[in-house]
Amino acid sequence: MSRLRGYLLAFSCSIVGALLLGLSSVWLNIERMDLAYDLNKLEKELGARTSLASKLELERNNLISPYRLKRLASVYGLVPVGPGQMRLMTGQDDKPKGK
Repeated sequence: MSRLRGYLLAFSCSIVGALLLGLSSVWLNIERMDLAYDLNKLEKELGARTSLASKLELERNNLISPYRLKRLASVYGLVPVGPGQMRLMTGQDDKPKGK
């Protein structure tokens, strides 16, 4: 009889172990799918930000192009500075006076 109990105990331990391994496998697959979803979401966000950065760089280059600036200057009546018209501001005058 004790031999039968030993077999039943071993069998039940094997069943419990198999259930635990099965549940662990399912849990790991769920976690893997969650990580894959998050990775896909982050890749899409990275692509969108890269695209936006490219568009913004193109817009910046367009806004500071010499041709456009020259055209805008003529619209607003701006001309290049002549000799003696430019002053260089160094920031040295920001010190409090009297000290």
